[in-house]
Amino acid sequence: MHPLRTQIGHLYKADHQALAPAQQAEGSRNGAAFDVSKYGSGTLVVNVGTVAGTPSATSLTYTLEASPDGTNGWAPLKNADGANVALTFTAGGACKELDFDLQYANAEHHFLRVVETVDFTGGTTPSVVAGATLVLGGGQRLPL
Repeated sequence: MHPLRTQIGHLYKADHQALAPAQQAEGSRNGAAFDVSKYGSGTLVVNVGTVAGTPSATSLTYTLEASPDGTNGWAPLKNADGANVALTFTAGGACKELDFDLQYANAEHHFLRVVETVDFTGGTTPSVVAGATLVLGGGQRLPL
C-alpha cells in the first residue's frame, strides 16, 4: 500500500485550536494568533452545536485575519478572487471546512487568527456552542 494512503500525518499540522469550544451569545470573539510563516495553505474547520433559545434566524461567520506581529495590523485574508476568506452557518448542528491559500496574505503578515461573529434574530437568550481549528499544510519542514 502506498505510504500516502496510510501515513499522511507528516503532510499537515492539525493542533491549532483557533477558537476553543464555548457557549456563545450574540457578539464576536477573536482567536489566538498563530505563526503561519512556514506554511503555504490550510483548512479552517468549524464545529457548531445545536442553537438554544429558539431564535427565528441564526448567523455565524468565521473569517481569517493576518497580522505582521500577531498583535496589531490585522487585515482580512483574501482568496484568489480578492474576497475575504469566510465560512458562514445559518443553523446549528453542523461541521464545515474551508480551504485557504496563504499566498494571498500580505508578504509581511506571518500571523493568522480566526474571528467569530454570532448573530441571532429573536428567541429567548439564544446561544450556541461553537469552536474552530486550523489545519496547516504545505510546510517548509516536517512537523515534529
